Amino acid sequence: MTPPLDALTFRSGTADDATRLAAVLVEGFETYKAFAPPDWQPPTVEDVAGLMAPQLARPPVWCLLAEQNSRVAGYVAFLPVAESRRPIDDPRLAHFWMLFVRSPWWGSGLAPHLHRAACDAAADRGFTEMRLFTPAEQSRARRFYERERWRVDGEPYVDEELGLTIVEYRRMLP
Repeated sequence: MTPPLDALTFRSGTADDATRLAAVLVEGFETYKAFAPPDWQPPTVEDVAGLMAPQLARPPVWCLLAEQNSRVAGYVAFLPVAESRRPIDDPRLAHFWMLFVRSPWWGSGLAPHLHRAACDAAADRGFTEMRLFTPAEQSRARRFYERERWRVDGEPYVDEELGLTIVEYRRMLP
């Protein structure tokens, strides 16, 4: 049985949380093995935390973390698109960097709650649109984003670093 959302504590995620957040990301990436090439492996927690910590320490990055008894249930983060891994010059566009929810919380309403919080915070910061990237074959995530009014933008492309075909989505704010 999924615990209720009121069992969670919400707070800003920081660079000090990078290892715990990276563990959730890698746990989520493990599910990619269901559709990834046979030799595909997710990144390590250490590698992800090493990339994540400096980003989370930067002022333009926004992150919200949900915990139950100091255990991460899920989190969401965004940053200006110009500061992202695939930057473009558009000050009105935010990059929806990450949304991960641990499987015990799937179906609890946590993902929509985190998503809504990020969209509202981005709009409050003056962004008018968001973009995100997700694996083309990640059907669970794609269904979620499409329910949340995201639309595919452009053609899928192969992300050489990740080793997966990726789809870009866009969403107007709020």
